Amino acid sequence: MENWYDKDEDIFNIQLKKEGYWKSVELPNGVIIDIAKDGSIVSIEILRASQVFSGDVRRVIEAAEKAIA
Repeated sequence: MENWYDKDEDIFNIQLKKEGYWKSVELPNGVIIDIAKDGSIVSIEILRASQVFSGDVRRVIEAAEKAIA
């Protein structure tokens, strides 16, 4: 599992598998789930992540920023 944060686009991504995705499902709350052909979840993207993660939970984004630095 790997995660990253794109500060310019304000997207937090949690990559669960390395395989390619078959299709994406966007939920009304700004969460996108990438699904493989076998129905398993490949990754989860959270749009407007800085608005979703605040306070102590904001550390999730800060840790992801450090991982790509």
